[in-house]
Amino acid sequence: MIERRYTNFLDLYTSLKKEYPHLMNNIVFPKKALTGNFSSELISARSTGFESLLKHITSNNQLKNSLALIAFLQDAELQTVKSLLHDMKYSLAYPILEDSLKLLNKVFTDRSPVVLLALVRLIACGASLPEFPDVLKWADLALHRFEGVSDGDLLQLYVPLFRTCVKLWCQNGRNPEELQKTLCSLQKQGVKMEEKSLIDAVKTVEEKIFGI
Repeated sequence: MIERRYTNFLDLYTSLKKEYPHLMNNIVFPKKALTGNFSSELISARSTGFESLLKHITSNNQLKNSLALIAFLQDAELQTVKSLLHDMKYSLAYPILEDSLKLLNKVFTDRSPVVLLALVRLIACGASLPEFPDVLKWADLALHRFEGVSDGDLLQLYVPLFRTCVKLWCQNGRNPEELQKTLCSLQKQGVKMEEKSLIDAVKTVEEKIFGI
């Protein structure tokens, strides 16, 4: 679940109306009321309008994959998380990241950039929290999903992801030998082995793909 204000829905609608006018012509957005903002009738009407808007957006691939919807679904939480990560408050950031990932994965495909970035950011956070065993589950999932990734930008996450997984495997009694062999193989293939942390790699890729 996420909480959004009227203005968040308005920003979403306005952005899509501007970028895809031909796809938003038949959508009526609930008007802002100057009085009686908390009446049950108004709340019900707005809820119906917002639900119709989201159903329309998610039923069309162009609208569903728009930057406007991605921003609507994650930006509020992402802003909070980035501040927490900056202050190294990983235990507070982790559950927010986990909830955000689950939400995004309901809307977008498993290997879409927004989902993979959310997944890898969660792992980067969890790697600093050995007491969160769920991070191993997410790390296994990330390694599996990256097997089918061909996007050049997303592949910049591959090496730092493997290095982070080696660290997690060692911390939790797993044998990292196969991961280390993969890293050596990648190096022999000429893949750049930059000494960049996973969270820094996420920031770099995110800026390239989404401009944030």
